[in-house]
Amino acid sequence: MLNRLSRYLLRETTWLYVLGVLAFCLLLSVDRMVSWANFFIEQNAPAGTVGNIMLFSMPEFLYLAMPAAIAFAVLLATGRLAKDSELKAAYSSGVPPLKLLGAMLFFGLIISSLALLNSSYLLPKAEQNKDRTVEMIFTSLPPAETQRDVAFRTTDQSIFYAGRVRRDPDMDRWLANLDGILVRQADGATITAPFGVWDSKAKTWTLTTAQTIEADGTAKDANEIVLSFDIPPASQQLTDDEYLTLADLWQRVQSQREVGGETREALYTFHKRIADALSALVFAFIACVLGLELHGRSAGFGWTIVLILVFWVLWTLSQNLFNRGVLSPVTAAYFSIFIMGAIGAVLAWWRLR
Repeated sequence: MLNRLSRYLLRETTWLYVLGVLAFCLLLSVDRMVSWANFFIEQNAPAGTVGNIMLFSMPEFLYLAMPAAIAFAVLLATGRLAKDSELKAAYSSGVPPLKLLGAMLFFGLIISSLALLNSSYLLPKAEQNKDRTVEMIFTSLPPAETQRDVAFRTTDQSIFYAGRVRRDPDMDRWLANLDGILVRQADGATITAPFGVWDSKAKTWTLTTAQTIEADGTAKDANEIVLSFDIPPASQQLTDDEYLTLADLWQRVQSQREVGGETREALYTFHKRIADALSALVFAFIACVLGLELHGRSAGFGWTIVLILVFWVLWTLSQNLFNRGVLSPVTAAYFSIFIMGAIGAVLAWWRLR
């Protein structure tokens, strides 16, 4: 009977968990779209590019949703069983509440393993791809709004300067007008022109009535000069901790230790990813302890909000204490799940003994 009841509870929890993850991801997706809407509109970002950014954001959403959804699933599942008196019938048949913790801890362990896989490998790769896609929006199209005194360094180390860049609404979205142009080429030649056109699709600047002064001082005029204009992505460096897999991050910690470098940030990021994945197991534990004493789904939903809120406060507090140097990297990383686990242990001893 215990095995049958455990499987029944797991089935009930699993479909609610999937529903919870989808709901959390949907809310996070809507929030991301709303916060980025102006940026997408101003940059005339194609629908496919926006879709790619949202797709690459999914591991980040899962990073937050997978632990939180387990509290939602366990509390609502146990609340439904309590409402229909199924838990009462199980207890009357001699099944102690603590025995049912095993199934939920097993479920939490599976979710924590999947969350660790996501944060260890999928999330870093997705963050790289997302930031590259965002950079492509900046580099593939001229700025939507008029800009003054802008300068760029291209892949061949040339410097391009324009006194004004403006996109004409009547022009193709790939084109922008340029005024007051100065180009310092890698070979030392200088090119000036009063006007020009930026073609971001062809990756060129076309200069009108240009004058070139070579490195040796020779000057020559030209009615039109077409220059290659290719901007390298440079807003983020792919060596940042957030772009490293868990294995690469630990390798960085070891390498920095060997040369006597600073390891505090990298060590915190490494342990924080592990701790955040393990929070699913802690959520399953404390939610089950609370859920096995519930009397309905409404109470389960209320406790879900309370658990997530308490965890968020502890999670934020630990980050602040780490940033202020109060807590060590390892202590700060595991601070929130340690406190939540201790609360769950006390509740288990008090309510389910």
